[in-house]
Amino acid sequence: MAPLLRTPLFRIPAFSAGLAVQFAFAAGLQGFFLVFAIWLQTGMESSPLAAGLTTVAFSVGSFLLAPVAVPLAIRFGRLVLAGGGALLAPGTIGVGLGADGVGTGGDPWSIVPGLVVAGAGLSLLVIPLANVVLAAAPVGAAGGASGLFSTAQQFGGAVGVAVIGTLFFARLEDETFTDAFTSSLPIIAGLFMAAALLALVLPRTAVEEETF
Repeated sequence: MAPLLRTPLFRIPAFSAGLAVQFAFAAGLQGFFLVFAIWLQTGMESSPLAAGLTTVAFSVGSFLLAPVAVPLAIRFGRLVLAGGGALLAPGTIGVGLGADGVGTGGDPWSIVPGLVVAGAGLSLLVIPLANVVLAAAPVGAAGGASGLFSTAQQFGGAVGVAVIGTLFFARLEDETFTDAFTSSLPIIAGLFMAAALLALVLPRTAVEEETF
């Protein structure tokens, strides 16, 4: 009977580093969208429709670089993934810099550039990451590797929501919604930069399969 958790997978550098990248990225992304949605809808009194349309800017950034993410990763390797994390971080800070310009029920255009940059970074990091991590696992362990990859994403997202959400609401007791929101962004940007630095640990080429 095959084990549920294939611990030898963690001995593969590309796989272990990829899980760490996925964890840091998911923690930052889920934490960001939690506080972003609360700030925009509750603090700035935007309607759900307006908030959703504002978030489309993030998707636009993702669509812009999605077609070239894998070709760039094939040519330049882990530097592309690290560059994706490096774009997510300043994009997040850019949203914070434009937050004061939104105002209650105001125009969201001041945060759009940051959202677009962050979305572009997501494409460069996430799309090639799955290929790198899962390609590093032997064919016979593909199912277990995919499960661990998904678990790292879910666990990272849960930790990000818990930690960043707690800090956000703690700040909200003494600060405005905008101040509490912008105070959480450096932590989120730090998680994205951690993902970028961890991506540099990934091997430039695929590792050889091991016997399981």
